[in-house]
Amino acid sequence: MTRLYKSSASGQRVTTNPPISRRKQPHFSATMRTLLVCVLISGLFGALPAAPSPYHAFCSALWLFETPCAKISFLLEKQIEDFSPQYQLVSATPVIIKANHTSLDGLQAENITFTLIPTILTSSCRVSGQSVSLNFTTLLDGGLNYCNLYKLLAASGLTSDPGFTEMTNVWACPGYGLSSCTA
Repeated sequence: MTRLYKSSASGQRVTTNPPISRRKQPHFSATMRTLLVCVLISGLFGALPAAPSPYHAFCSALWLFETPCAKISFLLEKQIEDFSPQYQLVSATPVIIKANHTSLDGLQAENITFTLIPTILTSSCRVSGQSVSLNFTTLLDGGLNYCNLYKLLAASGLTSDPGFTEMTNVWACPGYGLSSCTA
């Protein structure tokens, strides 16, 4: 910044700042502004879960439980088997459970995945779930994919777990606000 010096009536040298209009302002070119906006937008969308595929309805949710993951895994696997033939267990490991859901009329089919991660400090469990429609549809599925996940949790009694906490929204689960699930 350039300083201006002038003499006062007493003969002393006084330092003053230049008027605001003469100060150099940071100048961003149009290219720089565009780049900045692109970085901000990509950072925002990079923080959101990605849709599995365009035009396939989906739902992603996260649940916290005060129950060990081994018990949650057992209860989910058992419930999938109890809901046969609509739900079919594809594979199960201590960390990932994969299943398929088919509607009674056979017109709708979804892939379901639960990922179970034990928490570090307690014997609690963090479960992420995803249901993705296999049919080429709109993203708004009336809550079908959310209900696929929630029905398994509710019927197995996990929604009554003392520490049960659910985290999802209409960005991670577009049909969430339209759902009315029954177990």
